[in-house]
Amino acid sequence: MKKGDLLIALLGFLPAQAQAADIKADTVRLATDNDSLRRAFPSVFQAVSRHSSLDSLKAEAKRQLESRYGQHYGCASLSLTAICATLGVPQGAQGPLFTEKQLRGMSDSFSGGIGHTFGEGTCGALTGAIMALGYYASGDKKHHQEMAAKVFEALKKQEGTVKCGDIYGKYHFDRCDGCNLCAIQKVIEVLYNNGDIELSTVRFEDVKI
Repeated sequence: MKKGDLLIALLGFLPAQAQAADIKADTVRLATDNDSLRRAFPSVFQAVSRHSSLDSLKAEAKRQLESRYGQHYGCASLSLTAICATLGVPQGAQGPLFTEKQLRGMSDSFSGGIGHTFGEGTCGALTGAIMALGYYASGDKKHHQEMAAKVFEALKKQEGTVKCGDIYGKYHFDRCDGCNLCAIQKVIEVLYNNGDIELSTVRFEDVKI
C-alpha cells in the first residue's frame, strides 16, 4: 500500500468528534484573525471644521443636528449623520466613504425603536449614535464595546431608560431632540478622550459628506 493510501485509510478511522473539533478550532481561529483586522484602522480622525477644544466639537455636533431638523430625518439618522458631518472622513481616506443618503438609508429603519413601533426597541437616537461610534473608534471589539457602554449609560442616566417605548410613552416626541443631543455629544466625548479625533485640521468646506 502506498503512503498516500495508508494516510487516507488512517484518516478514515479518526473519530468524527476529533474532525469536528479541528473544524471548530479552525473556524474560531479564522474569526479571531478577521476580527484582529479592526486594529488596522487609523487611531486619529480629522474633524470637519477647525476646533480647538472638546466644547467646540460638541457645539459643532449640536449645530449639525439642528440643521437637519424639519427635513424628515428619523432619530437614528439624525444621530448618525450629525456625528459623521461633524467628524468628516477618516484620515487618509479618498473622498467620503458614505453619502448622506446612504447614511440615512442604513439608519432610518431604527427610528422609533425599530420601524416606528415605539415599543421594546432601543431608542433610535442612541442606536444611530452607536453606529457612528463604531465607524470612528479605533482599537478592538472589546474597546468599542466599552466606549459604547459609556454612551448607553449617559442616555440612561438622563432619561432613566433607553427603551423607546418608555420615553415615547411619557413624552411622545418632546424628549427626542434631547436624546439625540445627549447621545451624539457623548459619542464625540468618548472618541475625543480616546484620541480618535484630531483637532484643527480641516476647514468645513474641505470635507463634504
